[in-house]
Amino acid sequence: MKKNKFIVLILSILVIFITFGCNKDEKESTENTKSIEKNKDTYIKYVQKLKDIEKSSSDIPFDINVTYSKLDDEEIRYEVTIDNPKQEIKDIKALAVHNKPTDDVFPSIGIFDNTIDLKTDSSSKGIVLVGYISYEGDIEDFECEMKVIITYKIDEKEVTNYYVTKK
Repeated sequence: MKKNKFIVLILSILVIFITFGCNKDEKESTENTKSIEKNKDTYIKYVQKLKDIEKSSSDIPFDINVTYSKLDDEEIRYEVTIDNPKQEIKDIKALAVHNKPTDDVFPSIGIFDNTIDLKTDSSSKGIVLVGYISYEGDIEDFECEMKVIITYKIDEKEVTNYYVTKK
């Protein structure tokens, strides 16, 4: 009889753990789905906002450089580098888009992953967004318009800047 009670007690405890464990997983799954949807909406909003931007913001408190290099006969690699801040910059989110046909997503930071801070000290590293564009010609003949949106905080004030350049 005691053996049966012990088995019932063990099975009851097991059922309780399974029930609460499943509810926790479902809750985490729902929260993750909401977070992904929010990030996707932010990404799409940034891409759409950049379509209408035609010139760079003035007084950007850091350097932005775009470089292109030919990888093989069919592809160009581009790098958007954000570095050398003139003051401390926190919670950076950035997205770079171009005007060439692509099946890839555009490179970003701080939207689907953690935001980045840039400090003025020499140990601060920059941000590099890397992407690829299909192109079969010479790199000297390559033409591209690159647009970058950067949102960040300076002294707890949120700022949005745009950078537009053509090659």
